[in-house]
Amino acid sequence: SCTSGSGSGLPFLVQRTVARQITLVECVGKGRYGEVWRGQWQGENVAVKIFSSRDEKSWFRETELYNTVLLRHENILGFIASDMTSRNSSTQLWLITHYHEMGSLYDYLQLTTLDTVSCLRIVLSIASGLAHLHIEIFGTQGKPAISHRDLKSKNILVKKNGQCCIAD
Repeated sequence: SCTSGSGSGLPFLVQRTVARQITLVECVGKGRYGEVWRGQWQGENVAVKIFSSRDEKSWFRETELYNTVLLRHENILGFIASDMTSRNSSTQLWLITHYHEMGSLYDYLQLTTLDTVSCLRIVLSIASGLAHLHIEIFGTQGKPAISHRDLKSKNILVKKNGQCCIAD
């Protein structure tokens, strides 16, 4: 598998060409900064968050954050790449991440009744991801303490194993 030295996604030069290899399949959500699409890349589903060029600062901030050393954690959304592409004569800024077909915790809770064990699995996975964000790791391979600032059920994704990962 091909990753950058930080373990936070593809090497930077590879990231810059990923958009050309992705087929957008369906729009799965709209947010403050644009749309989220399910895409196909190398035979796998990926999530593609598409920012408009006017939201370049937001795209850059998220890209920079996901490229932070040691951000990889099972309860934080997995980053693949970021890229710029031109569609319909306008620039689009893409953030490509793992795709979780079960959707947001918000949507999941509308349709699902949880037993105690499932509820605890969700709560512990969110707490684990949040603790990893908040902890500062020192050294050359370290990471700063990171504050999420918008943690809510719509920004948490449900994984197939019943755990969650923090997004946005």
